[in-house]
Amino acid sequence: MPSNTPSPSRRRLLQSAAALLGASALAGCGGSSSSSSGTARAGPDANPPKDALTDPTHVSLRNSELASIVRDAESETEEPTAGADGETPRFDRWQHELVADAERAESLTFADVDGVDEARSLLEETDFESESIYVEGHAVEECYERQLCWVRWTDSEIETDYARVLRDADVACEADAKDFVTNLIRIPAALDPDDIRSYGSSGGGRCRTPSGSMAAGEGEQA
Repeated sequence: MPSNTPSPSRRRLLQSAAALLGASALAGCGGSSSSSSGTARAGPDANPPKDALTDPTHVSLRNSELASIVRDAESETEEPTAGADGETPRFDRWQHELVADAERAESLTFADVDGVDEARSLLEETDFESESIYVEGHAVEECYERQLCWVRWTDSEIETDYARVLRDADVACEADAKDFVTNLIRIPAALDPDDIRSYGSSGGGRCRTPSGSMAAGEGEQA
């Protein structure tokens, strides 16, 4: 390429990548298809299901390293595994678990990231007699955010949906790099983890309200 050819802007590069990816399932959910609920959706901008909670109380945590954020103190800490080249670390696991009692909540430990105090407060303020906390983590492109659009559940399954949004232009990032993001979502129902048989997660479009309009302040940036 001639040296006098201007380089594409960061935003145009990201938009091109987004166009190629299209409205796909959440990035970083590789290997998780067996856990997906398989619920059909009309498209990336589909209205939320009538039984979905579109404004759930939640806390989002982001780790600049591809490593889990919320951990069980009694289990071994999971570290990134080697990539296909045998050298590049990778951590693309879709993590999901249901916290249904105060003892389980107190056993959780957190990576050193922003927002941990808010996450602990969310757990402490949850009434597990009538509420549960769904912990869901994904690998996310470094230049993007995932905005939680809705969550819905039955006694045997939990499903979430996210919008894919460009981060502010002044955020330093690389188009091919990834962070790990975990959401702690309060579900206003006392669910039993042993009864949950299916988890599902989708995304890539914009958050919409039940009436069909785009939620204020949401949607992919231009």
